[in-house]
Amino acid sequence: MFATAEDVAARLGRPLTDDEVPRVNAFLQDASTLVAEYCTRPWSPDSPPAVFRLVVCAEVIRWLSITPGVSRDKVGELETEYTGASSVQFLSGIAKDNLSRYRRQLSSIPLSTQPPCPPETAP
Repeated sequence: MFATAEDVAARLGRPLTDDEVPRVNAFLQDASTLVAEYCTRPWSPDSPPAVFRLVVCAEVIRWLSITPGVSRDKVGELETEYTGASSVQFLSGIAKDNLSRYRRQLSSIPLSTQPPCPPETAP
């Protein structure tokens, strides 16, 4: 994993409750897997780039803020919309932007044509 529950707690500015720790650990594993899969350029597993920790913590905090089953909640006029249970585990656009330098980019190679060889003349 690229981050720990303590890293998430430090960014939240409060300790995690006993009930939150298993969920945070599962999210850390999921986010770390997504980051590793997204980053296709070589990097050392022994010392991953610091941005990996930043992205994993940010994604875990984002995932924690989403209530399962609720897609929209409005306070004025009390409106709540429920949806079926769906996965919120995906990398956000901002996370992908932060990781883009660790992803192989598509590129093209220039091709050129050579003029045809002149026909051989008989002696």
